[in-house]
Amino acid sequence: MHIPPFALVLTAAGSSLRFSSSFAEGESVKKEFLKIDGHSVLYRAALPFYRTPGLAAVAVTYREGCEYETIIALEDLADISAIPLVFVRGGETRQESVHLALEKLAALPVSFDYAAIHDGARPYITQELILSTLAVAATEDAALPGLAVTDSIRRIDRNGHIVEIVDRRGLVRVQTPQIFPFTRILDAHRLAGADNGASDDAELYIKAGGQCTIVPGDEKNIKITFEQDIPDAREQILTYIEERREGRKEREHSQMFRRFLNGMEDRQ
Repeated sequence: MHIPPFALVLTAAGSSLRFSSSFAEGESVKKEFLKIDGHSVLYRAALPFYRTPGLAAVAVTYREGCEYETIIALEDLADISAIPLVFVRGGETRQESVHLALEKLAALPVSFDYAAIHDGARPYITQELILSTLAVAATEDAALPGLAVTDSIRRIDRNGHIVEIVDRRGLVRVQTPQIFPFTRILDAHRLAGADNGASDDAELYIKAGGQCTIVPGDEKNIKITFEQDIPDAREQILTYIEERREGRKEREHSQMFRRFLNGMEDRQ
């Protein structure tokens, strides 16, 4: 199978509000930085793409103030690969963050045909799902994984009363990666602007006139959303905050020492 060259946008600029409550004087930890079996969620979300032939460039979005932690969460991926890797400060919304990442990729002196946009909080993505989605995108315009809705669906009002029984036939739960022709998804973002209100990139792409095909998804490809999605999340969060505080103290002491040395040199 011919695998077209593609770039990866890995999103990690969200607030993680549904995942962790604030801890200790308002501090919280992004879910992408926590670990599952020794590796961070973000690392696990990225690794299968690095193992997929055709990957030409990577852009990782980060929340303002979290660039250093995002780099650390990727562990050694930047060191063991020659694939260009850029970090992009996210915007006010996911849509804006993805747009900024696409623009950053467009400015790189690297050639690729497709963009794979993947949630940094989906650590169970497999190379097989990436390849199957990419294969369909290469022949059908754009593609994304989806799973049939098996539960009964009801629409309720603000009081919790059922107001409609929704026919679940033809409904799917969509996942990522969502894979698009690069220039067309970039044009779709440019056309949409900041106030489009699309729920994901596929909706935005369809609004711009594109077509998306669903490929069979993977039940294991969940998005980490709540604390219970990581068994020891609370313990990890508390430890992470303590280590982050210690790191800040060390950096502050180092900065004070450098200022002291600079002062000594000025007096000599």
